Amino acid sequence: PISPFVSGAVEVVRTMTTDENAEDAFRWSLTLISKILVRTILEGSTIVMKAINTNQEKALVKAVSVAPRGKRALELLNITVGTQSISPFYWSIESGSLNCARAMIKDLLTIRADRDNYYYGCDDLFSRHQIGRA
Repeated sequence: PISPFVSGAVEVVRTMTTDENAEDAFRWSLTLISKILVRTILEGSTIVMKAINTNQEKALVKAVSVAPRGKRALELLNITVGTQSISPFYWSIESGSLNCARAMIKDLLTIRADRDNYYYGCDDLFSRHQIGRA
């Protein structure tokens, strides 16, 4: 999907220079960048992130409902793509998806249990985000 952009950009550069090495270097650079972008989009497109992009609380609740109790907080607080890590919770606030942010807080602060453990995301929330702590 990004290859037409690379081709178009190379065509524009071709009108600006006659140096084939410069053109090849530009093409190689843009191809590398496009591969990185595609990888980031594919690996970072979790159902939680898709729900955040719609800003629909129902979509977020449905997305998180498939996660096991012990992993729910992780789904809401950490996504890793390559060596980079982002917080879906922080992303929802930054992007203005406040309905999803509110739903995340509700979910994180809900006490859940199974036969062996209790699950409460408050500690995970504040260990991931050092906001509001003295």
